[in-house]
Amino acid sequence: LDLARSSLGTTILECSDEFFAGADNLLKPTEAISRPGEFTDNGAWMDGWETRRHNIGYDWTIVRLGYAGIISAFDIDTAHFKGNHAPFASVEGTFSTQETPGPRAQWREILPKAPLEPNSHNYFGIDSSLKDMAYTHLRLKIYPDGGVARFRVYGDVSPVFPPVGSVIDLAGVGFGGKMVAASNQHFSHGDNLILPSKGKNMGDGWETRRSREPKHSDWVVLRLGAPGRLERVCVDTAHFKGNFPQTVELYACRTKAFDPYNLAQVKATEGGGDGTVTWFRILDRESLSGNKEHEFKLKHMSKVFTHVRMVIYPDGGVSRLRVWGTRD
Repeated sequence: LDLARSSLGTTILECSDEFFAGADNLLKPTEAISRPGEFTDNGAWMDGWETRRHNIGYDWTIVRLGYAGIISAFDIDTAHFKGNHAPFASVEGTFSTQETPGPRAQWREILPKAPLEPNSHNYFGIDSSLKDMAYTHLRLKIYPDGGVARFRVYGDVSPVFPPVGSVIDLAGVGFGGKMVAASNQHFSHGDNLILPSKGKNMGDGWETRRSREPKHSDWVVLRLGAPGRLERVCVDTAHFKGNFPQTVELYACRTKAFDPYNLAQVKATEGGGDGTVTWFRILDRESLSGNKEHEFKLKHMSKVFTHVRMVIYPDGGVSRLRVWGTRD
């Protein structure tokens, strides 16, 4: 999961300089683009963060993550920055309950100063000794100045749960929900189903390719952020007007395995058996409409589940899936 994506609520708080191009561009979910020959009042148009020349020391920007998280890797992407990229970068992190960390904040170096290649994805793994805490804010430093197109921060959300008994969206990314697998993600990714905000357009949902086979269906499996008892769901087809699924049904299971379809993983986590799990149908097949939120009550509300599988017939797009319930 890219913890720095703007759709999670991640924002740029401040930066030392953004003379040529704004630091907000670092968080765009799309790949950086190039517009040769286009200029602003300050210079060439660049899809990234670019500071002015001849800096002494380094430039910096502070990123507030939408959700605190354990970080495993960075991608400091310099796409289209060829003669003006930042040649070096480092990253520091802190945990703060404040919107903007104060002067007493303890910043910890997560990524030591490292060289960056121009016009490239620059991937950096994080040492395991630095994965012992969650971070809410990051400070990206570039040496001495220059441009970076995108800043990707890969890791896992460190959820903060309300008291047990509170009804929450157990599949939501903010509570640790994850997409495990999908039958097809031709037009857009299943990860979008569990984003916190309302879908912005059709690309901000899960959409499969058109099927030509009779009785076809597509499916997506989500792992809940915590085992829980499920009460109701919202299947939102926002923006899908001519390409929404005709019908939907839901199943749920309980397993320690991350992926219920991985037989070896199930065997290893469940202590043997044949590697299969038992799926319970928690929502009978229901009709869907375009560009609409559909709320349904679920069956087997007394059972505790860890995963949900949504099956759509025959194909199409769903913007968001909310799975409301209580933690076990």
